[in-house]
Amino acid sequence: MPSKSQSQNESTYTDPELRKEVKEEIHASDKGGKPGQWSARKAQLTAQTYKSRGGDYTTSKDEQKSPQENLSKWSEEDWQTKEGTGAALQKDGTRKRYLPRKAWEGMSEGEKERTERKKVRGGREGRQFVGNTGVARRRRGEVSRGVKGEENGEEGEDDQDEYVEDEDEVEEEEDAEEQTPKKKQKPT
Repeated sequence: MPSKSQSQNESTYTDPELRKEVKEEIHASDKGGKPGQWSARKAQLTAQTYKSRGGDYTTSKDEQKSPQENLSKWSEEDWQTKEGTGAALQKDGTRKRYLPRKAWEGMSEGEKERTERKKVRGGREGRQFVGNTGVARRRRGEVSRGVKGEENGEEGEDDQDEYVEDEDEVEEEEDAEEQTPKKKQKPT
C-alpha cells in the first residue's frame, strides 16, 4: 500500500505512471549527475521531460509545494557553468561547478577559478556534493534571494576581506592535498 505522502505526491500528476517512468529513466541516466544519484538538476530534467511527453500537473503554480517552488525558481535563475553552458560533465567524469548566470557575473576570474577547482577536486574524490567557496556561496545566495546590489539600485558591498580570506583557505586546502600521500608507501 502506498504511503500517505506517496499517494499525495502521485495525485499531483495527471499521469502518475508516465511521471514514474520518466523519473526512473532520468535517475538511471548520466544527465544531471551520475547514474543512480539524485540531484536538483535531475528533478528539473524529470519535470521538463514529463511535460514534453504530455504529462501535466493537477495543481496550479500557486498551490506548489516547497520543493516544486524551488525547482521553478532554479529554472528561472539560468543555472550554468562558468563558460555559460549547461554541460557540467567533463571527459574525465568529473563535473564542473554549476551556478546561476548572475552569480558567475558577480565574481572575478580568480573567484570563478577557485570555486571551479574546489568542485572538480571534490568530484575526483568521489563526492557528489561539494560546497562552494565563501564568495561563490554568497553570490549564489544573493541571486537566489534577489538582493544583488546593482539590481536593487544599491552599490554592492565590498567583499575584499572575504576574497583574501577565501583565497587563503583554498591555498591551504591545496597545500594540504599536495602534502597528503595518495598511497601508503612501504619504508625501504
